[in-house]
Amino acid sequence: MKTILFLFSSVLFAHEIDEGMPKWKHYYRCGLIQSEDNARGMGGYFRIKRNTNYTFKDLRLFAHYISSSDSYVKLRYKNSTKFVKFSQFYNFTVVSFDQNKKVGLNIRSQGSQGAGVFLLDYAFGHINTELSYSYDMMDHLNDTRKSSYLKGGIFWDNELPFIESKLEIEYIYQISDSEQQNDLSRTEVLFEVFFPVTSNLNIIGGYEREEFWHQDAGYSLFVSLGYNTPLNWKF
Repeated sequence: MKTILFLFSSVLFAHEIDEGMPKWKHYYRCGLIQSEDNARGMGGYFRIKRNTNYTFKDLRLFAHYISSSDSYVKLRYKNSTKFVKFSQFYNFTVVSFDQNKKVGLNIRSQGSQGAGVFLLDYAFGHINTELSYSYDMMDHLNDTRKSSYLKGGIFWDNELPFIESKLEIEYIYQISDSEQQNDLSRTEVLFEVFFPVTSNLNIIGGYEREEFWHQDAGYSLFVSLGYNTPLNWKF
């Protein structure tokens, strides 16, 4: 309980700030996926991002399809707010819904709250880390149950004029219902490289891995064509 109170005490100090003019941007992506057993499929991605001087709101939809028994869909919304005086620190809330046919996951709703810090901010990118408490309710093989987790991660975004890259490593430790046969503790890795074709069009190559600590792991390789453009929304 002390750990949870420490993580989320930042919420108590939230207050109105001068955010500046919001900037909107949206992204589309479609491409090919190859799994660890050489099966091939399609993947899609849609994202809307809104950021100001101190806030970041992000809605993402992921969809992967390899076969009727190996498909994955996830809808995720993240809301982050920086501290005014210590802008390298921020708190965040995440809400997501996902379905993973490969592991028999019918539907899972998940919420997460935590805090993060920018460890390094340089001309071409930044490195940040996050720690959060997460909880979910899911129907796993028709066995409805609730679970809770501690999540930690490190994220590196690098943007050069001729190439961009993104590396995400997350550790998810289950702290309830943690019998070995049901334990979903895992490490998730995502690495992407963006090759610009035009100012709005990219070719994206990547690797993603979900390493369950007590179950089978899986990875996939993908190549996508991505498009992004600013939005002129004012609200």
